[in-house]
Amino acid sequence: MYTVLLVDDEDSVLEVLKKSIHWQELGVDKLLAVSDGLTALDCFERQHIDLLITDIRMPRMNGLELIGRVRDISPDTHTILLTAYGEFEYAKQAIALGVENYLLKPVAREEVEQNIRNTLDNIYRKRENSESLLQENVLRRWTAGNIGDEELSDRAAMLGMNLYQKAYCVVCLVKRARGSMAGMCSACAETFAKEYDVWRFWDEKGNYVMILGGREIDTKALTDTLERLAWETETEQIVSAAIGTPVRQALNVRLSYQAACDAIELVDLQTAGVVLGSREDVRGTNADLLAEEIKILFFLPEEESRLQGYRHLAHKLALGTSGGEAFARLVQGCLYVLVNEFPNYGGIQEKVYHHSVSGVWDGEEAHLEQAAVVFLQKVYGIFAECFDAYTPIVRRVVLYIRNCVLGGEGVSLKEFCGQNGMNPAYIGHMFKGETGVFFNDYLNRCRIERAIVLLRNPNRMVKDIAEEVGFTNTSYFVKCFREQKGISPAKYRQELLGMQKKGSRP
Repeated sequence: MYTVLLVDDEDSVLEVLKKSIHWQELGVDKLLAVSDGLTALDCFERQHIDLLITDIRMPRMNGLELIGRVRDISPDTHTILLTAYGEFEYAKQAIALGVENYLLKPVAREEVEQNIRNTLDNIYRKRENSESLLQENVLRRWTAGNIGDEELSDRAAMLGMNLYQKAYCVVCLVKRARGSMAGMCSACAETFAKEYDVWRFWDEKGNYVMILGGREIDTKALTDTLERLAWETETEQIVSAAIGTPVRQALNVRLSYQAACDAIELVDLQTAGVVLGSREDVRGTNADLLAEEIKILFFLPEEESRLQGYRHLAHKLALGTSGGEAFARLVQGCLYVLVNEFPNYGGIQEKVYHHSVSGVWDGEEAHLEQAAVVFLQKVYGIFAECFDAYTPIVRRVVLYIRNCVLGGEGVSLKEFCGQNGMNPAYIGHMFKGETGVFFNDYLNRCRIERAIVLLRNPNRMVKDIAEEVGFTNTSYFVKCFREQKGISPAKYRQELLGMQKKGSRP
């Protein structure tokens, strides 16, 4: 539950911020708005403010003066600067005062909301405000694909980041056994800095992320270096590393990061080596359809309906591919569903590999369909265990979202809470704490997943699909789709239909 204070001398700006942002879905139960710095300071003297969003040029006391005063009386308050003035001097002063981010008017609602989400994430994790926090916020948005080219260039100039390298690559370190990985993290940062520009941060999954920039990226050399450093720091049994796909443009860093995260999420870390081997892209169009079909089956309430669906899916998987390839795709698809749906639930890979894969299939092609059904039943047990770990109200919210998206109905946390006599801010806070994502982020993810299925029909227009899954603005749908899949819906459909012509099956 958070308290947010908006400060701007333009009433129109305050009204837009108050009405356009989904505050309650973000867990904000108290939203205050004032028109000048002195009045804002009075608010701080009467109550605790978690997040301050302020303009710079205002009567009586400007935004920078306000932030400076707030640092004295409420050092834990996080700050976003919202201004129409882009002079670099303002940016430097803002960094020195420890602002979370610096946004120039006019800004899109989605951009403001994404920055607020990131800031509330930092508050939730009880981090300190500092100059490094601004950089970490930029790096997180960069790797997530939530920052545009112009803003990234602006932030890079403020933070002294060189974005004119020919190649980029993301390396993630993940802890897989007891012990300290601090020595490995330091050794990697120091060693790679001799050859590359290196930007480092801890992501929300607990991975130590390094973005490398240089003239060329030699993944074989990176592998050799990581293995050597693990041996030298005696962490070869403690840490694993994933190397993302090298990319040529700064904005494509998110693709490299996504590939590294996939490598981590879809292996058994207990038996993995130092450097995780590359795997088939589990986020391609074929794999997306398989994962969505699995998820739909797992959310079916009747056991008999699920069993029929397992048999149908197992039969499709057995057609046209070897048994080994089909079963491997099924395992990866189930893993993707579990780690994507339950990011806060630990030990999923171990459960799947050691309690579900082991002994299910003997390698005989004739037994593949039966083995696939047994495997899906076992994985559903893990899925149900994770889902049942949510509180009853969060389970109801998840099912409400999924059922509305599948049925083409509108979704509103405020409406849901009104029907059930609940506080939207409290439910939004609970949802974020248990699922690891904000209500609106989960909703958009479900919408994109549903859109992927609808894109199989070449006669459906993209704008009609956007409307059916709940997006009132086609441009925003395309933006969200790009953020999640790396390409536009139209390009995604081309790849999907191309695979269908070749006879590939989900």
